[in-house]
Amino acid sequence: MPSLSVDGVVEPVLHVSQLAAALGVPSRPMLSSTHLARDTLVVLDAWLTGIRPLAVEVLLEATPARGRSLRNLTVNVFHPFELLPTAWDTGVFQWDPDEDAALEQTLTTAERVVGYAAGIRSTWGAFLDRRGAELSRSDSAIVSPRGDVTFSVVLDVQRWHSAFHLRQLDAVLDTHLLPELVELALPDDVF
Repeated sequence: MPSLSVDGVVEPVLHVSQLAAALGVPSRPMLSSTHLARDTLVVLDAWLTGIRPLAVEVLLEATPARGRSLRNLTVNVFHPFELLPTAWDTGVFQWDPDEDAALEQTLTTAERVVGYAAGIRSTWGAFLDRRGAELSRSDSAIVSPRGDVTFSVVLDVQRWHSAFHLRQLDAVLDTHLLPELVELALPDDVF
């Protein structure tokens, strides 16, 4: 977990705005929470489109970058969106990625992986339909394991996080759908 040490105090870091505040410099402007939240739906929909045709064997293979499976990444991408509506209502975002492994193990078929992700996408979309307009009117304080931030910061991080992993899914799809790309031999640390 990234952290920052200021005056001997080590603080966890979730977002660049925390670094800016600690250093006393302005943070970059962010998009509205409603905009950020709607963007996440695009990424989640793209993820679902990518995994729907895949066999469970492909979902369990190690990805070229970092060696994590698509099943693992699906949980890692979607689980935070399962928690975000509660975070909005309670002011607490309790996502511990280390606990995702137990959830991942319950997804033993391709249908379960897709069903898990589709269910969360549906619930997140319904939350945004009901409450999305509120997101930009009020930027609630959120307590997270990586520091106290605003809801917009959590959204910004999850938007970036899900898009980052979508690039890994795209690489796997390229390998399976366009095997001749493997001959390019891109280094594992490309992303």
